[in-house]
Amino acid sequence: MTRRHAQQQITPDEQIARYAYVLGNVPASVADKAYAAAYFRLSAVEREAIVGQLAAELPGAPKEAASVDPGAFATLMRDLLARDALVRIRDGVVVAAAFVASPPIAAYFTTGAGSVTMEQQPPWIHQLAGHETAPVDGGRTHHRPGVPGFLRLGHDNSGDSREW
Repeated sequence: MTRRHAQQQITPDEQIARYAYVLGNVPASVADKAYAAAYFRLSAVEREAIVGQLAAELPGAPKEAASVDPGAFATLMRDLLARDALVRIRDGVVVAAAFVASPPIAAYFTTGAGSVTMEQQPPWIHQLAGHETAPVDGGRTHHRPGVPGFLRLGHDNSGDSREW
């Protein structure tokens, strides 16, 4: 039986924090694919607005290629100044949300190298990857004090769980 968690509204600041967390934990190749996928999901109007806002922040930013081609946008976002500008522009949160929810990021945490570290990831990464969060008890056989474990009494894994 799986439990469904209610979708909670995420504030723009929290969305930017999630973007920064994911960006800091995925390889550059995954980030490039995620930027391209996120940009591809945006409408033409959103793309133009984002590229315009980035161009205002970055004097040398390419306007035409990045506004049309998701690959060119991903290449632009390799620059740390562009990433910094993205989190400061008005519509940056739109790209940040699409980046975090993109298929390359989900795949990285589902089947890629990120799946190995799922135990150390925050619960929202578990939800993103479709993993159920690990139980609080770490797999103990019971939760009540005084209930014997699955082995005989007197063994380290039996008796009162408060002794563990």
